[in-house]
Amino acid sequence: MINQDDEFSLEMELAERYCHEAQVQSYHFARALINLAEIHGRKGNLCKAQRYFAIMESIYMPTEHPKLLSAAYNVDRCAVGFATSALWFLQQGDVERAIERCEYVIKNILPSYDEKDIIGLFTMLLPIVRVLKWNGNADRAYEVYEKYTPDGIENHFAFGALHKPMLLLLKLCSNDSSDQFNSLESMSDDIELALTFEPTDQAEQFYTCECWSMKSLCAELCVRLACQLKPGNPVRDDLIRKGILMSTAANQLAIASNGTIKHILAYEGNSGIHVELLQLAKEDTGFARGIFHEEESGMEHLTDSSLSNGFSRKLVVSASESANVKTSSRSKVTGLTISSINLKLKKKVSFSGTSSLGSHSSGLKQSHDSISDK
Repeated sequence: MINQDDEFSLEMELAERYCHEAQVQSYHFARALINLAEIHGRKGNLCKAQRYFAIMESIYMPTEHPKLLSAAYNVDRCAVGFATSALWFLQQGDVERAIERCEYVIKNILPSYDEKDIIGLFTMLLPIVRVLKWNGNADRAYEVYEKYTPDGIENHFAFGALHKPMLLLLKLCSNDSSDQFNSLESMSDDIELALTFEPTDQAEQFYTCECWSMKSLCAELCVRLACQLKPGNPVRDDLIRKGILMSTAANQLAIASNGTIKHILAYEGNSGIHVELLQLAKEDTGFARGIFHEEESGMEHLTDSSLSNGFSRKLVVSASESANVKTSSRSKVTGLTISSINLKLKKKVSFSGTSSLGSHSSGLKQSHDSISDK
């Protein structure tokens, strides 16, 4: 992978040369035009991107060109470009037209698109998910993604590792997540997926440039799952730590070398998740400091509600035993060690609820309903 400057100078030079040479045949010319449009879109030159797209649209023949483009390039990038163009409306603040463009692709392009072209399908679905999920249509995004991802995508060399995390996140963010945590085994598998998901550098670079960091996707998975656990739970701590690492890395990639934001949609999509993770970490810090002392009775009680072995226990520390510890005016307990647990060894849990899941832009509500051990 060639490292470029922030202006995409090399890619732009090649694209302009290609557009000039491709004018012999209309489908090659259409492919060259959408290539230029996408590069300008990534650079933030949205008016130029839309002009090139309009020219491409005027010469693209949806009944004839898809087969020719697939034969020549393996992917019908012109069809994908219709989905990508929705992102340009989104960047301009025209959410209504962005959603309209997504619906156009869903109704007119996806039904007839070649299922064997998994690269084209996934690349087309990503902008649709990015627009719908963040604008109050998470259910629609989940429905479309689940319907149009072909069988066997989980084994694809490029997208297999991304498919399950994507599908799980969309389900968590949709109303179809009400029964997601009805068994410990299903939650254990989801947590393991979130904690072990590591997008490749190439995938991260590509999709951050497009609209959405895959590390940000991982971070949001960690948020959704952490909200189902009580503050202080060691598994919740692991999820929060992993999420903060992922969201921090996602932010760094979205910022140019001069400190400006070069991938606006990826940065915008990640910023709310990063703040939410920091808030969860703050809640856990407050919980850890919430150990109370009862000096009047001569005893100090610590309630360890973060244990995950099926019961809650109290640690009783005698004031006389802690008298040897030098303190200013009172005895202190410096910490509480909790051994690591294996979720799959647990027998039964009951749930008091699930988190309120939705898009960030529409005012995401958090419900830190927790798992109560039995």
